[in-house]
Amino acid sequence: MFISCIIPARNEAGHLRELIAEVLQFDEITDIIIVEGGSSDDTYGEAVLISEKFSDKIRVIKQNSVGKFNAVQSGVLIAREKLLLIWDADGTVPAKSTNLIIRKAIDTGHTTIGDRLRGKRELGSMQFLNFLGNWAFALVWIPLLSRKPIDLLCGTKIIHAQVFAKIPSWLLKIDPYGDFSLIATARFFNFPIESVPVKYLARKYGETNIRRWNGGFRLLITTLAVYFWFVGRNKWFIRFKNFLIK
Repeated sequence: MFISCIIPARNEAGHLRELIAEVLQFDEITDIIIVEGGSSDDTYGEAVLISEKFSDKIRVIKQNSVGKFNAVQSGVLIAREKLLLIWDADGTVPAKSTNLIIRKAIDTGHTTIGDRLRGKRELGSMQFLNFLGNWAFALVWIPLLSRKPIDLLCGTKIIHAQVFAKIPSWLLKIDPYGDFSLIATARFFNFPIESVPVKYLARKYGETNIRRWNGGFRLLITTLAVYFWFVGRNKWFIRFKNFLIK
């Protein structure tokens, strides 16, 4: 079983070469797609230079809109394999931890998510309020997932291509990062979900592109919408969905 690796990259020029060297270590990854968008540095140029040395394995594209999840979707559209690994270009989840996710996904064939909450976190890797927020969402989603808490927002995950194809368009419009859309869709359509503890490192290059407060509020709205979705397609769900996507 082989994997397409999608790497959303924005303002990662100084770290990209080191990251790709790690990705190339995995024989299971036969297809690498670097998706650049909105960089103020030369991330795209650096990606092209790297791809020229491995043209049989690496492709570089520009995303067709904005946001990390749009970059992921842009990569999904041209991916060659059915298992899709999202590997963040910031390198905060190291290759050894990513290997654990790959092994679990290949062994089970299931959606597999990295879990930073149960793994070791390097000092400075996650701000305290972010840690609390991640745990809060993990607890709130327990009834939806019918299992123990998992890290819903870890960027490193392996998803089957069929899950992407089934995400409702209304959900994509309100989800700021796409993580909740992927997990909710996998659960709703009965794709099994696995979770693997991973080590989480402090960013070595650049700055995060996440807007914490705005994103957190939108994640609350997304969570409420998913609860309505799981309850059923009754008139209240339809009204709520139509209100959100206006």
